[in-house]
Amino acid sequence: MPGAVMMILSNSLKLGALAVGLLLVSCQSDRAPPAPTVKANGETLQGAYGDRHPHVASFKGIPFAAPPLGELRWQAPQPHKPRAGIQRALDFSAACYQDSYNTDWYRRVGAAFGADAALFRDPPFSEDCLYLNVWTPSREPRAALPVMVWIHGGSNKAGWAFEPNYLGESLAARGNVVVVSIAYRVGIFGFFGHPELRGSAAPANFGLLDQLAALRWVHDNISQFGGDPANTTVFGESAGAANIGYLMTSPLAQGLFRRAISQSGGFQMQDDLDLEDAEKVGLALSTALPDKPDLAALRKRSSAEIFEAAREVLADHQYRPVVDGLVITVPPAAFYRRQGLPYDLLIGTNENEWYMYLDGDPAKLADTLQKIPAAVRELFSARAAQEPDVQHGHDKATTIINMVCPAYLMAASVAGDNHRAWVYRFARIRPGPGGERLLAYHGAEIPYVFASHDSWFSGDETDAGLTAAMVAYWSNFARTGDPNGAGLQPWPAFDPKDARAMELGSRIAPIAAPDRALCAQAAGSLYPGWSR
Repeated sequence: MPGAVMMILSNSLKLGALAVGLLLVSCQSDRAPPAPTVKANGETLQGAYGDRHPHVASFKGIPFAAPPLGELRWQAPQPHKPRAGIQRALDFSAACYQDSYNTDWYRRVGAAFGADAALFRDPPFSEDCLYLNVWTPSREPRAALPVMVWIHGGSNKAGWAFEPNYLGESLAARGNVVVVSIAYRVGIFGFFGHPELRGSAAPANFGLLDQLAALRWVHDNISQFGGDPANTTVFGESAGAANIGYLMTSPLAQGLFRRAISQSGGFQMQDDLDLEDAEKVGLALSTALPDKPDLAALRKRSSAEIFEAAREVLADHQYRPVVDGLVITVPPAAFYRRQGLPYDLLIGTNENEWYMYLDGDPAKLADTLQKIPAAVRELFSARAAQEPDVQHGHDKATTIINMVCPAYLMAASVAGDNHRAWVYRFARIRPGPGGERLLAYHGAEIPYVFASHDSWFSGDETDAGLTAAMVAYWSNFARTGDPNGAGLQPWPAFDPKDARAMELGSRIAPIAAPDRALCAQAAGSLYPGWSR
């Protein structure tokens, strides 16, 4: 019966081939997918898929400008020269040159929650730092996802784009957005002027010029990562938010972003600095060095020598942008008042921005009040006196002046029928001793925005729910200019005639805008150019 034998043999071979095929499929399914690659800015970048969200691809340490070294120190960022071959975009770059100021802040916050100080370490620091990072849930250009570009804080003298709470994988996944974090020169390297730079193509504001260069890179390349260059939102906290407040006034930023989110910013409304103020920085630096070097000689000094000299002679200097006639043409408050803000704006402040930096010394509160205009000094003295103790009063007065009033004024300045503003008040105090010690502190909202809570933070179901809501509000705003969406508590747009803010805390609900009447009364005295 040869036919029967052949049939049995044939079926056996088929079963064997099927078993081999199934084994191959099983092996292939266990194998990681090929590394994601993107062609952007004339080069091929190879990234990696996320650990928590495997469909999100990350591309780290992407250069958006040439290293600002040597002759390029204190110049506008120059174009990056594309590199040949596949470039591994797997690791973050060095942070811009600074000291441990930012790491010390993390240690301070961590200590309140019982975190070991050894957990917090400085990254490498270098002047070669003009890099950005991208997290994307889709690399298809037709996806046209909203783009969110993060500008970090740190008093314009510290901070970096890849701090643990700024990692964009979870925000990209949960918000279905492309997240970009960017670097910019800080401190003496980013906010500097010198008489020899007057009349040049870039006499000051190098940190802002870096931010603009990164935004141009995003505009030109983000579609390759699945983003929509016509739907970009800049968002940032503290000095990053203040810098966004400047960028919204800059003629060089037109067309680079559509919306803005300002978290605990607004204090730029007190600025009225010009090019001469920036030049004093360069002169002070030169004076601090033995041979009083000119600009050319300063560019030849090492990063460490420049930094140490600046730290000695400019220890208390506040690094801020200035009106240079190029990047910034009008002080911020005057611009908002006269021209309005032609952007959708989501803006807010935390309940206790300054509390962690203060104590109960009445003399320090008196000193703060002495520094504000006499016309409104008594108003804020009386407001501080309403609080239960001096520390709370000092925090309240400082927070209102620096952040609360500017948020209302900027929101009221949003111009045109096609733009709206949304104001929030972050009030969540984490459970346990850490929360009791720091309250709703400066920077407390960031892990909720990025869904990036460190393991040492205390938290419960309320924090999980608040995180989900804030990720949705922020990503909805980036998508449409309106934070509202299905399943969320309705957030009213800011109406100057009936001002309301969204409380984001143990409860999520709209409230009457706190201290709005005080802000309206004090604005003309506090913010240069606000009075017409």
